[in-house]
Amino acid sequence: MIDGFPHQPTDSFFHHAVTRLRQETALTVTASMFTLGGFPVPRVLRHLESKCLAFHPDIVVLQFGATDLVVPLRRKKNRDGSTSAAFHGRSADPATLISRVRWQFQGWVGDLLQLEPVTPVGAYLETKGEIIRTLLAHNIIPVVVSPFVFGSRRSDRNARYCAGRLQELLATLPKAYFVDAYAALDRHPRHRMLLADGGHLSLAGQQVVGDELLAVLKRIVTA
Repeated sequence: MIDGFPHQPTDSFFHHAVTRLRQETALTVTASMFTLGGFPVPRVLRHLESKCLAFHPDIVVLQFGATDLVVPLRRKKNRDGSTSAAFHGRSADPATLISRVRWQFQGWVGDLLQLEPVTPVGAYLETKGEIIRTLLAHNIIPVVVSPFVFGSRRSDRNARYCAGRLQELLATLPKAYFVDAYAALDRHPRHRMLLADGGHLSLAGQQVVGDELLAVLKRIVTA
């Protein structure tokens, strides 16, 4: 969701952070963005060289989790045989009372049936660690944005857990940075931070994450 989907890229947390970084530091910042919509994170490794390392960036902002850590009641099958979540609508509809009731139902059913996320939590964390270590090996500064909150409580527990584990991992890597988007979003009501599907950020949510990312980027470039 780094490109702001389903909003416009100019509404994304990444665009917000980079725009303000240019304004507040007077630095010349060249930014590019590559998205893998619907890709679970284990599939990202095969694209890391051609879509990232080949361009020799100084800093790479990573954000994965919405596709991986969600616990769907329904799954759709991809062409390669993998599965992904079938979100309830992908429009920019705001969350309503009905949406919030649906989130509660999804969490209740997920807990009752002990449903699992699209990507096992262990595989998600292991792959993120491998990406981070690969970037560091190429003298690139990784800026890892935590998973976002979810409307469904079962999915949300995965996001909270992985945010904590990623923070612990990055604390052991002095040249890597962590953006705790989960904690920032968690300070606000879910229905303000999320759209109706309970998995994508509202414009207000994008702004909250953008502010957190900006603070970390400023710390890096002014060090």
